[in-house]
Amino acid sequence: MEYVNYIALGCSIAAFALSLIACARVGKFVRSTADTDWETLANLTGDIAALKRTCQTLNNRLNGMNKATIPQDQIIQQMIEHQNVEQIRRGG
Repeated sequence: MEYVNYIALGCSIAAFALSLIACARVGKFVRSTADTDWETLANLTGDIAALKRTCQTLNNRLNGMNKATIPQDQIIQQMIEHQNVEQIRRGG
């Protein structure tokens, strides 16, 4: 039964150490962002929006390259149907 106590003690020490590490990281983040003003934040937001548009454009181009091509027979069939429609419109 003593093992359970030692395991609980070890887990609580590990949790305390991890909380100290987390507090140190949060403190470092707060110190590094202390001089950030609203203008800098607005510039960063604009830069992120521009990067997002660029990424979306690139993805659209890549998706367009990967689309399957229409078979030649289907193109010829559509041309024939289109010519028939044009003849009907002209004849009327």
